[in-house]
Amino acid sequence: MTVLLGVAHGSRDEAAQDVVRGLLAGAAALRPGLRTADAYVDNASPSVRNALQALVADGADDVVVLPLLLTSATHSKTDVAAAVRTGHPGLRLRYGRPLWPSAALVEVLARRLREADARPEDPVVLVAGGSADPDANAQVAAAARLLWEGREWPSVDVAFASTTRPTVPEALERLRLLGSGRVAVSRFFLAPGYLPRLVERQATSVPGLEVVLAEPLGVSDELSALVLERYDEARGADLRMNCDVCMYRTALPGRENRVGAAQVPHAHPDD
Repeated sequence: MTVLLGVAHGSRDEAAQDVVRGLLAGAAALRPGLRTADAYVDNASPSVRNALQALVADGADDVVVLPLLLTSATHSKTDVAAAVRTGHPGLRLRYGRPLWPSAALVEVLARRLREADARPEDPVVLVAGGSADPDANAQVAAAARLLWEGREWPSVDVAFASTTRPTVPEALERLRLLGSGRVAVSRFFLAPGYLPRLVERQATSVPGLEVVLAEPLGVSDELSALVLERYDEARGADLRMNCDVCMYRTALPGRENRVGAAQVPHAHPDD
């Protein structure tokens, strides 16, 4: 029995897990007979290890693990990748790609902005969580560029809620100093939770600037189809993690000690 195990970050806000389960249900609806399950890196249950144990106990012998994460960062390269090491003899495991890159993500981001009444003349700031991995942050910059290409907004800048810069207030203040009175903020998050709420607080901290705030990506037919696409890739091809410029392979300034470092998964309270 083959199962698609979608692994997300996890949040104390149960609405985040509802989005994950909604995307997986949508993928199953597109592929009748497909069995899906969910697991989380932190803040929600089950953990990856517990989910695999439960699936094996229920008869699964083939599990396709998909990181339902937006970029190839520490969670996908380290936490999930290390957690799927298993002691279950006879269990076939395949590991797929995160959701980015995908044109579907860009289209949903654009739709969320329009749903929030972002105007064609409003500059946009695309805000992600932020990572210690420069490669992951560069992927956000690529998403911003693709969100701008061929669309009406005069600019799409990048900001991060934590870990790295520019911060949300820094990006917004820059636009205010350039003469903008109204800015649209696009939240590059799969679901609601702590960081999306933090972005909302950060975005309203710059005086003299009207901010339009778009919702996170959420559940959509396009993203469920993307999950299914990643599942088919993992089943039918030799997929390898994008590490061409990641800090575990390339000596990046200030992170040289990460090259070749042993990968240990994030500790989940359930384990």
